[in-house]
Order: sequence, then C-alpha cells, then structure tokens
Amino acid sequence: MARLVFYHHPQAENFSLKYSSASVAEIRSQREQSDESTKLIGYPFETPVYVLYEGDSEIESAQDIDFDQEWLSNRIRDLPRAGQVVAFRLVELLEAAVDVRDDDEFRLYKEFEPQKIQQALNHVSWGAPLPNVAGEVMSNLILRHSLPNANHRTGIAMLQFCIESVDPDFEMPRTHVDDDTWREWVDPYIIDSKRLITVRRNNLRFKQLEDLDVDLVERKDGIQIRLAEFELDMHWREALTEYAGQHESHCTDFAQAVLERAGRDDLLDRQGPTKQEFITYLENGLVERDFREMF
Repeated sequence: MARLVFYHHPQAENFSLKYSSASVAEIRSQREQSDESTKLIGYPFETPVYVLYEGDSEIESAQDIDFDQEWLSNRIRDLPRAGQVVAFRLVELLEAAVDVRDDDEFRLYKEFEPQKIQQALNHVSWGAPLPNVAGEVMSNLILRHSLPNANHRTGIAMLQFCIESVDPDFEMPRTHVDDDTWREWVDPYIIDSKRLITVRRNNLRFKQLEDLDVDLVERKDGIQIRLAEFELDMHWREALTEYAGQHESHCTDFAQAVLERAGRDDLLDRQGPTKQEFITYLENGLVERDFREMF
C-alpha cells in the first residue's frame, strides 16, 4: 500500500506541511523553534513518519470583506497603472465568484498581495503568438497567487480576456464549475496546475518525504502528488525556475485547447496583444460585463 501524507492538515487546511522526520525528538525540536502556530501528525507506517504543519489560526470568510473602492484603492495606489487595472478586474472577478459560489468555498487563506500582480505582468511575452501570451498571463497570475482564493478561476478569466483583446467576438467554451464539461476537460488542467505549483514551492520538503519512503502527498480537494513523478533533488531556486517554466507550458497548452475547442484555429497563429492593448481592453471592453456569468 502506498505511503501517503497530507500536505494540508486534514482538520485545519490552513496549516500546511513544513517539516518531516522519522524522529519524534527532531520534530519536537523543530516545533519549538517555529514562530508560527503548529500542529503535528504521526503517520503509523512500518517506520513511522512525523510531520510538522504550520499555519494561521484563523481563516477569514470572503463574506466578511467589503469590496469597496476605498478598500481596493488603499491596496493598489502604489502600483503602476497596468497593475492597478488588472488588480481592479481581479477583485471584481473574486467578488463575482463569492456571490455565486458557496461560502465554504471562499474562505480566505492569505492576504491580498497586489504587488505580485505587477510581477506577473512583467513575466509575460507580450506580442508573442496569442496562445503563449494568454497562457503566460494565466500562468503568472496563478504562480504569484495574489488573491486570497480563486486564483485559478480568475486566471482562466484573464486568459479569456486576453483572447478577447485580440478578437472581441471570441466566445469562450463553457468552463463553469457546475458544468459536466468542466470535469471533462478543464478540471484536469487545473489539477495538474495545482500539482506543479505545490511541487514548485516544496521540492525540498517533498525530497525529505521521499527519503522517508513516502509515496504520495495529498492536497486539499483530494489532489494527490506522486513524488516519484517529479524531480525534487535540486536547489529551491532552481525548482522555482524549472517548475515555473513547466507551468507556463502547461497553461499555454490550455490556451491552445481553449482556442481549438472554440473552433478558432485561426487564432492559434495570431499575434497576441501588447501589454497596453490588453490593459486598454480591461479598462474599456468590459464595462457592461456581468462577471457572475463566468462562474
């Protein structure tokens, strides 16, 4: 039977795996050195494995945030104009998602970090072929994880807007969470995306688990990561670069699949937008849009 440990603590998913050991004394020492709230789990394998989890003691409900102009302005005032526009639309998308999904789905696990939006925009190959630009917009927004939740759903929406900035008449295939089509073709892309970004941030922690003969790590939502399928033995900086590249390629493949499923092969070789063209579309092309229809 495969030896499985949880990445998020099963009774407190805001706590994530930070350290593992076969020694109770070592794991207790690590816990004493931690400045964060911690939890421990001992996994009763033939050779036991002990895992330390760190996290915040409180999870805020998305319903508790007042998405008003002052709340947002205070957080984005120092960004360049492009970052402000993207941040504004991302928060509108998050608010729309909160309106139409269950409260439990939109607990907030982290602070809103708008400065990471500008970092994402700086890593896009603006003016490259459309699937590359749209995929890189989606990938880099997901990788930077600026929102407290819904980064994949809002990333897909930004991919759609990127395509629309080149062809406003583009019709996105259905990607609604409650649609069977979602589970058929969109969900596998999101699951693999979550695997990649989890390995990217945790290659050394996962290498430690692999050395303890652990086979699988399970994220929340039941997403399993088979450690043998990933190269873990590298410096953490190298892992950030390696898996960011794999994630960009993955999202570019998704962008291509979107265009093909929409019957728009004519856009596969079309030049993607410049940054200014994308920002202009976000500012002026979405004024009458009801984002709730996207969720």
